[in-house]
Amino acid sequence: MEEVTAMTINDMKPGQSARILKLNRGLQAGRRLFEMGLVPGARVKLVSRHPFKGPVLLQIANTQIALGRKMANSVEIEIQE
Repeated sequence: MEEVTAMTINDMKPGQSARILKLNRGLQAGRRLFEMGLVPGARVKLVSRHPFKGPVLLQIANTQIALGRKMANSVEIEIQE
């Protein structure tokens, strides 16, 4: 049986779209992500990645948000074609 490695927002390339599968954060951080629209099933697009471990810029529907790399690493995704 093959083990599947979970992908996170940090694995995305600029311009790629994905569907959120799971949030791997505690209650407070999970609530914050939920308020920003990062919920399982939501579609996101990586707009840009700032250099030197800066935040990633995501588009969710008509909204763009900046998300720190640590928080982005806790959001499991599935790349969409």
